[in-house]
Amino acid sequence: MLDAIARHRVGNRPDRVEPRKRKRRPKPYDSLNVPRPVAREQCEKNKQKKKKPKP
Repeated sequence: MLDAIARHRVGNRPDRVEPRKRKRRPKPYDSLNVPRPVAREQCEKNKQKKKKPKP
């Protein structure tokens, strides 16, 4: 069956337009390249203390 599908030729389609775009939109965050628990620990370690506002 795959052989028959591979042999089938598609005709010339001059008005067909297929734009080349990335499917996923860029996000303001980096990719998660480590396991989530490790990333969580790194965030906690790098977290800054909140400053209290001056009255």
